Amino acid sequence: MNTKKLLKPLLAVALSAVMVTVTACSKDSASSGGNEKNADGNYKDKLKISVAQTTEVKDGVLDNEFHKYWMDKFNVEWDYNYVQWDSWPEKLRLWINSGDLPDVASWNYVHGDFMNYVDQGLLYKFPDDWKERWPNVAAAYKLTGLGDKLEELTGGTYILPKPVYYQNKPADPLVNQIGVIALRKDWAKAVGFELKDAYTTSELIHYAELIKEKDPGKLGSKLVPMSYNADDALTNIIMANSEHSRVESAFYKGEDGKFHWGPADPETLTGLKLMQKAYKEGLLNPEFYTWKNNEGSDNFRVKGVAGIMSLGGLASYRQDLDKNMQKNLGVSSDDLVHTAIVLGDDGKYRNLEQVNFWSSLIFSPNISKEKFERIMDILDYSTSKEGQMLVNMGFEGKDWKYDDKNEPVSLLPEGTSLEDKYPARFEGLYVLGDDFSVVNPAIKKEYRDRAVQLFQEKAKLGKEGGKLAAYDWDVQLYDSKAKSQASFEYQNEYANLILQSGDLEANWKKWVESKQSLVQPVLDELNSKFAK
Repeated sequence: MNTKKLLKPLLAVALSAVMVTVTACSKDSASSGGNEKNADGNYKDKLKISVAQTTEVKDGVLDNEFHKYWMDKFNVEWDYNYVQWDSWPEKLRLWINSGDLPDVASWNYVHGDFMNYVDQGLLYKFPDDWKERWPNVAAAYKLTGLGDKLEELTGGTYILPKPVYYQNKPADPLVNQIGVIALRKDWAKAVGFELKDAYTTSELIHYAELIKEKDPGKLGSKLVPMSYNADDALTNIIMANSEHSRVESAFYKGEDGKFHWGPADPETLTGLKLMQKAYKEGLLNPEFYTWKNNEGSDNFRVKGVAGIMSLGGLASYRQDLDKNMQKNLGVSSDDLVHTAIVLGDDGKYRNLEQVNFWSSLIFSPNISKEKFERIMDILDYSTSKEGQMLVNMGFEGKDWKYDDKNEPVSLLPEGTSLEDKYPARFEGLYVLGDDFSVVNPAIKKEYRDRAVQLFQEKAKLGKEGGKLAAYDWDVQLYDSKAKSQASFEYQNEYANLILQSGDLEANWKKWVESKQSLVQPVLDELNSKFAK
């Protein structure tokens, strides 16, 4: 889950995680110990906590009951630092290397950088008994897998990887949420296209051909049969046929016990041929490879001119799609949208085995004991059952209640979310919002049920003859100059290949050969260290 495309759909929740710098508000409070509590169990000393986050917080946005609750409960005052999404990695790198790291910050984990930071003493080392002191955080941390791996390498805890799933894992094995599409089911009915839970890439291309030919929406030249940007095309056409075609799984250990480079596999060529077919037939927009961010999906959910879009598998994505169609098109999506899994043309399901973490919390090596403990107290409460309900649903009796079956029911106005009522929520979030989206009653039950159904279908197909790209800790945690140099924007590389004149297979072979000077050193290193 390291590409920008994969990360962005999770951004709003993941980057809500607490990122704070704590300073005592006065010399008196600083000298009094920092975390003593009074007879009522409340913190005596007030700490000022500055927050570095990618969501811009405008004046007055946080003047609401939700934020006041956290300030009062933990006796803190918030101070904010806005970090732009595009500069987030570089900003954190500069802070860490210059010794200006806030007391705690959210960081998108990079293994080589992490190991260097630990060696140079640039990150805080947790006390040995931290897991006993903060058991809720420790339980969530354990599920990431990364925490234990790094303890083996460093001999201590220097980082809190954020778990994607905690108490609500939707399926086993856990596969990535990408590889789910939405199509216009009213148009499918009009052109006689069958609705199924899974389609091969050629079946989806056929659907696009049908709606282009028959134009059931009467859109003429405005119609975009397959509204994919370059990364969507990689996900739903190429990766569906070649599980090692993405950056996350490009270097992998084959059945022969040796390492290979996935983009050079024949299966990747299969995906490229299908992608080029869709482009040449005018099913992909002529400028699809230039689209950024939501330009592809906006044709579907905002303009209503697309037959297929890349959606992703989270229930929250489906609800957002519905909200967008209601707002921009004045229609309910329930009668118009069908979601499904994408298969390779051989009928096999491919995806990435999802490691259970994304990004992390890191602390300044200069943080005081009092500051560290206060922040960890916030995190531990937020990771408890009570805290998770508050973080994800708001206040019982105001934002939600239990029904007659003792099931939580949202009290928010239909079509609104907790983020609408309490913007820029960040307090204490450690577990990512993916976990709660499985059970969140603020999300329509039909969307949650469908999301879980597709996750479980992915897991079933993955176990029954599917091809899941395993998360190889040896590869993922291996860092070298050669590996860094052999990093490519594969979605752009593939788009360039299908746009070239001449024979695609010949062009692909030339491209593979042109990359060998960078790829082969990585393969040699991996084979030397980890091959059987």
